[in-house]
Amino acid sequence: MKKFFLALAAGFTLLLAVLLFNTFRGAAPSAELRRADSIPVVDSAAAHLSRALQIRTVSFGDTLPIDTTEFVRFRAFMEETYPRMHATLSRRVFSGFSYVFEWKGRDTGLAPYVLMAHLDVVPVEAIAEPKWTHPSFSGAIVGDTIWGRGAVDDKGSAIAIMEAAELLLREGFAPERTIYLCFGHDEEVSGRRGAKIVSAWFREQGIRPALVLDEGGMVDTERFRDTKRPVALVGTGEKGYVNIDLTVEIPGGHSSMPARETAIDVLNTAIARVRAKQMPASIPPAIGEMLQRTGRELSLPVRVATANTWLFQKAIISRLEATRETNAFVHTTLVPTIVKSGIKDNVIPTVAKATFNSRILPGQTSDDVLAFVRQAVADERVTVEKQKVSLFEASAATPADHPAFRQVEELTQRTVDRVLVTPYLLVGATDSRYFRGFSEAVLNFTPMQDVKGFHGIDERIGVQDLHRMIHFYTLLMSGR
Repeated sequence: MKKFFLALAAGFTLLLAVLLFNTFRGAAPSAELRRADSIPVVDSAAAHLSRALQIRTVSFGDTLPIDTTEFVRFRAFMEETYPRMHATLSRRVFSGFSYVFEWKGRDTGLAPYVLMAHLDVVPVEAIAEPKWTHPSFSGAIVGDTIWGRGAVDDKGSAIAIMEAAELLLREGFAPERTIYLCFGHDEEVSGRRGAKIVSAWFREQGIRPALVLDEGGMVDTERFRDTKRPVALVGTGEKGYVNIDLTVEIPGGHSSMPARETAIDVLNTAIARVRAKQMPASIPPAIGEMLQRTGRELSLPVRVATANTWLFQKAIISRLEATRETNAFVHTTLVPTIVKSGIKDNVIPTVAKATFNSRILPGQTSDDVLAFVRQAVADERVTVEKQKVSLFEASAATPADHPAFRQVEELTQRTVDRVLVTPYLLVGATDSRYFRGFSEAVLNFTPMQDVKGFHGIDERIGVQDLHRMIHFYTLLMSGR
């Protein structure tokens, strides 16, 4: 019995030593504190973004046509507003409205940088328009805020990149390495006619970028209030993307004589069954690193837990599941986004159909999602199929110790006061996913802070955020 207790004590001591070692082996939080640069003000930038937001470059659907008139207007706006960029940099046009500007570097032996943004925006529902504080395509500048669809996603980034390039060209600057500025026109509907074709051109030319930087991560103070510091979430990988269709076909008829179950009834039950459970949870490496870095700023018990996810994983996942934003960090999500059935109020429809959009966690696949949905539905009357269009598995991740990540981290610290920079798993999908197979590092980040209205009502960005982004891109392009 004595040996048993001695062994138990030794095991406890070893466990405690491991926990404490993992907890305190990281850098001290104070080592990461840094005062940001004084952010220069670019007087014309807000007005330029305002004009860009007034041009309705809307993507309605992957198979639907675009309003080419608006995209031609945007091209004319770019040419007029950024004349040096168009005069000095070579421009290639893909699919009519996606652009690649090449800024040749002095040292052609260095792998280039690719800075990305997209010019298209999601539509605004007619029923939602009256709910906007300022008209959705007004580009209104009120006080320190610029309002309009695309301010955050993603014309703010596009304008910041072009403003930074125009500013450096005005100074006569020539970059050390080649820089490509890539602006897609269909990111909101898969990027198949824009970024996909652009990335294929890069592959054909044998160009392997040292860094691809696109939208995605940003600066957050709301979800990390306990850190008492802004947290910059730099996307190092993306969740996958798949749509799952549920279809029910049952003969309909006159609404005055309904059967016990109609196609809509069966479909409703199937939707509820899928939504009742979640796919198995896990903590991806990028989220594990995020927990460790932010945990260092918190109390000792939290720091111990986040530094030892192997032991406290269940409790951590339970905590993350409490909000919809953090739940997406540890689960493959499934949500119905399109439901279609019926053509007239007194006719029971024969077919009812729903589409579930899923964002796939690393370690799981689209086939896993399909199998989960079929098992959850468990009804032979419901056909469950996986769409092949816009299908992407979860991406590989750029390591947090990669030189490109460290560079973005340093520039962010120079741009945002006292910021804590951490890797992050992007829960959405961006044009940069097409570059992940052949680039050294693909990262998703813009130094916007607590922006509002992303894909929703009252989308807007602060003028200070715009200036901050211009400064960030200026530093990155210039190597200063």
